[in-house]
Amino acid sequence: MTRVAPILIVGIFLTSLLMVPSVFVLSVNSPLANVDGPFDSQALLSQIPHNARIAIYNEANLTVPDLSLAVNLTNNIAELTTLLEGAGHSVEALSTGDILNHELMTADYDVFILANQLPRESITDLVREFWLGGGGLLTLDGAVSFLWYGGIFVPGSTSEGYGPWWQYIPTDSQNVTVRHPTMKDYHINDTVYQSGEDLATVWGPWITGLDNGDDYTLLLHNSTNINYVTGFARESSTEGGRIVFFSGDGSSIPADFQSIIIDSVEWLIPKPKGRIVYDLSHKPRIGVDPWDAEFITIWTSINSFTQFRTLAVNNTYTFDKLYPSASGNLTAVRLAKYDVLVIVWPDVNFTTSEMTAVDQWVNDGGSLLMLGDRTGLGGDGNDYINLLLHNFDMSLGTSDILGNLAMTPQTHVTLEGCTSITLGNRNYLNVIGTAVELWTDSGNAVVAAQDFGDGRAILSADMNIFDNSLLPQTNNVRFSLNVLDWLTANDAEILVFSSLGGGMHSDVLTAMRDLGYPFQSFYTNDYVDDFLDSKDWNLFVVEQGNYFFDTAQLDALYAYVNGGGKLVMSYFDIDDDATHPLWSLLGVEHAGEPGDFPTLYLWDSTHRIFNEPNDHSAANYTSSLPFTDDGDELTVLNGFTALAGSSANAQDGKAFIVMKNDYQTLYNGFLISGAQSDEDDSTYRDSIELWENEIAFMLNPPGGLPFNLDPMTILLIGVGVLAIVVIGAVVLRSRGSASTSKPKPKKKTTKKK
Repeated sequence: MTRVAPILIVGIFLTSLLMVPSVFVLSVNSPLANVDGPFDSQALLSQIPHNARIAIYNEANLTVPDLSLAVNLTNNIAELTTLLEGAGHSVEALSTGDILNHELMTADYDVFILANQLPRESITDLVREFWLGGGGLLTLDGAVSFLWYGGIFVPGSTSEGYGPWWQYIPTDSQNVTVRHPTMKDYHINDTVYQSGEDLATVWGPWITGLDNGDDYTLLLHNSTNINYVTGFARESSTEGGRIVFFSGDGSSIPADFQSIIIDSVEWLIPKPKGRIVYDLSHKPRIGVDPWDAEFITIWTSINSFTQFRTLAVNNTYTFDKLYPSASGNLTAVRLAKYDVLVIVWPDVNFTTSEMTAVDQWVNDGGSLLMLGDRTGLGGDGNDYINLLLHNFDMSLGTSDILGNLAMTPQTHVTLEGCTSITLGNRNYLNVIGTAVELWTDSGNAVVAAQDFGDGRAILSADMNIFDNSLLPQTNNVRFSLNVLDWLTANDAEILVFSSLGGGMHSDVLTAMRDLGYPFQSFYTNDYVDDFLDSKDWNLFVVEQGNYFFDTAQLDALYAYVNGGGKLVMSYFDIDDDATHPLWSLLGVEHAGEPGDFPTLYLWDSTHRIFNEPNDHSAANYTSSLPFTDDGDELTVLNGFTALAGSSANAQDGKAFIVMKNDYQTLYNGFLISGAQSDEDDSTYRDSIELWENEIAFMLNPPGGLPFNLDPMTILLIGVGVLAIVVIGAVVLRSRGSASTSKPKPKKKTTKKK
C-alpha cells in the first residue's frame, strides 16, 4: 500500500486537472448601430460583481468657487472610504495637487467621488475631462452645483442652477421612485431615511424637461413633495460617463444608504471595449479641448477631436490624454494601461527610448492610430512619424495635396458599412510588405493598416480625418468606429455579429463587455464570410434579429461549424431556408411559429446557462420587443438537447434553446434580445444576463482543459508533481527504514503525577 500511494496521489491529481469546475470564473483580461449613444440606464452590467477603482476628492480648503452658490461644504471621506473598501473596492484619496499632476485618469480610476465638495478652480477642467473620457461621477449633496457650472447638466454652460433648479430643503424620509441597479435592495415606494437640516435637492420637472431628459432616472424624492428629487442616475446619450447624485454629505451614513452607495459605485463602473490615450506629450498640431492649448501648437474648435472623443465614449471606449511627464512620456509603464495610442502630427520628436518602447508595446499587443498630413504644412511632423514607424511597412510620402475629397475604398474588414470617407489636405503613403491599403486617392494610398507582432497600426495621410471638421462627412463616423473596434480586437478570440443596432450597446455586445473578454464585432450580413476568414476564432456569437441570412451567408456559417468552430446563435427565421444543411448541423428542424411576444420556459432550470454567472431564479423569460417575427419553435435531432421551449413542460416541436451534446453549438430559436424584462427582479435586463450565461458556458463547458491550459502545460505540471511525490515518498521510506532499525527510546513524561 505504501508503494502505490504516490501513484494513487498523482493519478488523483492529474484527474482533478482534467475536471473543469462548474463555477464560471470572470475573465481577468482588461484590454483590455446607434452611433450617438446607449439604449438606457439598465443597458450595462448584470448580477456579476465588479470591483471598482475609486478616487475620492480630499481637499481641506472648503472655499466655495466663485461660480457656485453651494453652502456648508464638507470633506467627509473617512466613512465613505471605510464603507467602500469593506465592499471590496479600492479607494484612493486625491488632492488638488494630485489632480493637477494628472493622476485622475480613466485608466487608473473608474469612479470619482465628490462628497459634498467642489473641485478647486484650478482642476475644474481636469475633473470634467475625467468624466468626458468616460469616468463615473458620484456626487453628494452640494457637489451637485459642479454639475451645473461645470457644464455637465447643460453642455457648455457655466451657469449656476441654484434657486430654480436646485436648492437646500429640510429632509428626513425619502421615497424610492423606481427599481434600479443603484438601489437593488429597494423597490418602488419603499422609504429610506436620512435626516438633514438642509439637504441639496434637484427640481424634478426641470430634469425631465431637458432635451436629454430621457438620460435621467429619478431614484428618490422627498416624501412630502415628489418634485424635490434627492437622488438620480444619468446614462448620457450626449457625452461623458455615468453620474449618480444623492443628498447627504457622507458623514454618519445611515444604514439605509450604505447599500445604495455601494450599488451606485458598482453601476458607475465603465466597461470599455478598449482604452484610448491621446498623446499630448509631443506637442501635437491640434488637440481635444481648449485647456490643451499649452500642450499643442494650434487651438481651433473646428480642428479638434472633441467629437471623436464623444463618439468613442458614447460607444463604450474610455479616453485619456497623455500629458508630458518628467519621468518619461512614451514609456512602457504608461503605455501598458492602454489599448490604442493616438498620435497626431507631432511638433516634438520622439526619443530613441520612446521609439523602442512603442515598438515593443505594439509588438506585445498595443495598437497605434497615427495621423500625418501634407508636407506643405510646415514643421517636421511627418519625419517624426516616419521615424517612429521605421520598423513598420507604411510611411508618409512627400505629397502636398490640397482640398477635401471623397476617397475610394479597398478591401478590409474596417471598411464595413463604408462606401466613401472624406479627407482634407493630405499626403500619399508608401505601403509595402505586410501593410495593406485601406483607402486610396486616384490610386494613391491615403490610409493603410498593418498587423505588427501581436498589435496593430493604422496610418492616415490626413490628420483631420476624425477631427470636428471632417468626422461628420460621408462615412467618416462609421469608419472611425470600425477602426477603434479593429484596433482593440488584436487579441480577440471571439467574433460577435449583432444586427440589432445600438453599436457597442446592443445586448450581446454589452454582455461581452461585462464579461471582460476581448472581441471583434460587426453588424452587416455581407461581411460574415470576410470576418470569419480574417483569423481563427475560438467562438462565434450571432445575434441576428433584423435581417434574413441568405444562402451564401448560411453557407459560411455551415463551413465554420463543420470545420469545428464553436457557435452561439440567436435567429428567428429557419423557415426562410428550412432545408439548408446548417440547421441539421445545429440539431434543429423548423416545427412552427410561436406567435407574438413569446414566453421562453426553462425545461432544465438547473442547467448552468440559467444560473451562472447570473442566477435566473424565475421560471421563464418573456419577449417584450415588437419583432415582426419572434422566432421558431424547433424539433430536436439526436445528439442534441433542448433546454427551454415555448411550452411550460418539454414537448416535441416546442423547443427554443438547443445545445449540441458535445457543447460545440448552442442555438436559440428565441430572440434573446427580445427579453427586455426583468423576470428575476435583479434590476438588470434578462436578455443581457442570458447572453452572458450562454457565452460563459460555451467558453467554459464541462470537461476539457481547465484554466485555459494546453495539454503540454498540463503534462509538465503533472510530471513536476510526480517527481515531487516520488522524491517525497523515497525520503519518507528512508526515514521509515532508519526508524525501524534504530528505534528511539521513549521520552519520560514531564507531567507531575
